Amino acid sequence: MTACDLYPVLPAGFKMDAALEVLRDILVLPEITALRLPAGWTPETTQLSQLVDLLHANGVAMILEVAGSLAETPKSLLGICDGLHAASVEDLVTLRGTVGDDMPIGCLCGNRDDAMKSGESSADYVAFPAGDLELVKWWSSVMELPGVSEGIRSTDDAASAIAAGADFLAIPLQFDGKDAERFSAMAVLAAS
Repeated sequence: MTACDLYPVLPAGFKMDAALEVLRDILVLPEITALRLPAGWTPETTQLSQLVDLLHANGVAMILEVAGSLAETPKSLLGICDGLHAASVEDLVTLRGTVGDDMPIGCLCGNRDDAMKSGESSADYVAFPAGDLELVKWWSSVMELPGVSEGIRSTDDAASAIAAGADFLAIPLQFDGKDAERFSAMAVLAAS
């Protein structure tokens, strides 16, 4: 177990070929334990198979972001994902009612009330908006449920979130040619 886990996030509209190239370089880092796919992504069968093989080979969970209900979510993804990420407490409650208690679900929360409600609604982790370190610090000091700091884009962001007590760093892939270097640097911080 590392001091803080890394959680890469694929952006909406990503190109799978570019994603696979970057993911091959970064998923080997033991600090990476989950990957989030964006809501609305519809996979092509061969590429999905390549992604799943890569995730399994590196012991990385596949988390699917869901906007609202599961009606728009491809069944091919639902059957193989390891967990869901809800955009709000209301979405969390809806999803929990649909999938039951066996599927892990995390939830984005913008304030203390939503975070508390998420915990009471059986969230498996609570995520906080980029830069809201006070919320991360408060949560980590009073709750055992894992906290995720969203929107980590630099080692400075990572160091600040780790110091605030984040259990996971949600790091958007930027496809700027520097993702592998950025993740390697953040892995060193996360492991210390």
